Amino acid sequence: MSLTFKQAQQNIYLDSMTNVDFDPQVKYNIILSPHLYWVKKLSLPLKNAKEVKKVAHTLFEESLPEDVSYSYEVYKKDEDFFVFAYDDAQILALIEEKGIAFANIAAVYFAQSELDVLEGVYRVNDTEALQVKEGVVVLLPSAWFDELKILDIEGIKLSKHRLKLQHFSNFIEKNSLNKIMIALALIVVLLLVELFIYKHQVTLLAQEKENIFSKYHLKPTMMQNRAILEHYTRKNGQQQKLREALISLLQSYLKNSQKIESIEYSNSLLKVSISNVNAQDKNRIVALLHKKKIDFTTKMQGSNLLVEVKL
Repeated sequence: MSLTFKQAQQNIYLDSMTNVDFDPQVKYNIILSPHLYWVKKLSLPLKNAKEVKKVAHTLFEESLPEDVSYSYEVYKKDEDFFVFAYDDAQILALIEEKGIAFANIAAVYFAQSELDVLEGVYRVNDTEALQVKEGVVVLLPSAWFDELKILDIEGIKLSKHRLKLQHFSNFIEKNSLNKIMIALALIVVLLLVELFIYKHQVTLLAQEKENIFSKYHLKPTMMQNRAILEHYTRKNGQQQKLREALISLLQSYLKNSQKIESIEYSNSLLKVSISNVNAQDKNRIVALLHKKKIDFTTKMQGSNLLVEVKL
């Protein structure tokens, strides 16, 4: 009979100001500060994270320093892709500086994937605070806020979006080096085979973006385009309600002695005046509008029924 014991685990938030009392009996789940990576939230015409990762380096070409070799990770949440660039050497050096043994690392995560559900502003050190803005976890000066919450990550449920530990392995034994070199050589061969495919995908993506922006006369930034879309979506909704209200009134089967005297529309308010309407006729018209689920009010002006519809 053999007994196995599960080693205790602890979540820690890692930045340059983190103090770690290293315990060799504990496995650590490391949540990286936004200082330790770059992240972009993007909507792309690609199917999955694997395809986006192939072109991830092109998405950061204008953002990252040219003298640093970055690694990339991608995951999809709802309809958006979260694309990460990070410097392995920088993270490795910080882990080593804090005295954490690599053998005691259970997993490494981005703050973005683990803390994106936070509400409010949380202090993470003497000068910085975390806040989620439009789905992105960002660092801000703590001096900007009068009240800050305490960040407690010990009880959070960790996601599946972990960085693979081999990305952080700098303690490779010498007798494993040859095997690793052979594996790297095979990877290089595979990358060479796919290189032209990747370049073609990047070219198609750039061409498609340019064609779409040109064809539909779009603005240079997505923020401007979203604002335009919201404006026309709202306007289209009002027009649809206007058509539904008018059709409902026209289908109210007015008597020969009745007619629509006037139709006015301004400031999202439709006013329709119907002549020679008695109480029975009014009830019939009101019942029809209720059936169509139209938001309206009515009032009598002599023998005329005034129907007002707020759009």
